[in-house]
Amino acid sequence: MTVSKNRENPASPSTAGAAGRRYGGVDPQERQRQRQVKLIEAGLVVFGDQGYHHSTVRDVCGQAQLTSRYFYESFDSMEALFRAVYIAVNRELMQATILALAQCQPEPEKLAEAALRTFLTFVRDDPRRARVALVDAPTVGEGMTAVTDQATQDFAHLITGFMQQMFPHLGQHGLDHRILASGLVGASTRIATQWVIDRCKTPLEDVLRNNLALFQATVHYARTLPTCKDV
Repeated sequence: MTVSKNRENPASPSTAGAAGRRYGGVDPQERQRQRQVKLIEAGLVVFGDQGYHHSTVRDVCGQAQLTSRYFYESFDSMEALFRAVYIAVNRELMQATILALAQCQPEPEKLAEAALRTFLTFVRDDPRRARVALVDAPTVGEGMTAVTDQATQDFAHLITGFMQQMFPHLGQHGLDHRILASGLVGASTRIATQWVIDRCKTPLEDVLRNNLALFQATVHYARTLPTCKDV
């Protein structure tokens, strides 16, 4: 079967046999799920190596060793696949971040350093993940905007929870935990993006030190503000 070069599905894929019998002890739904996983893994390789805008359905199917029929079984376009790859990458980063925080001392500076080190190591150790999550994601299209915004909100929500627990008095001074957390996430993302664009030439420890300074400044300022007990 010819593998399509198209970036979007020209017609609805055939569903003939979709409810077929079990094969090798695996039912059709599970086989489809496995094919989808293979396509997402292949998408990370292709997008990471070539960039989204230079990748085709043919490239992804070739990497996954599947035909275009199976591509369109799970995704109606390359953008849909990119969204799935992006979500998978961010889920992996979130899991790694939560694990690092769980193993860290419950001190603001220590928690910030653990989270930032995890983030920077994550993008440095796999340039494919870095390209998908930081470089290409903002350029894919309007359909990605809600997805990237949600990822930012997820990490901001994580920081917000710690800030509310450790510095509950900020609201008394007109400060919003969510806004502060969003700003810190945005700054960290921008720093990491530029670092990736520069091929991570600056040593990780130097990038970490400068990024961490923003968190330390926020923590220091929060500590200088009087609490209810001090008023």
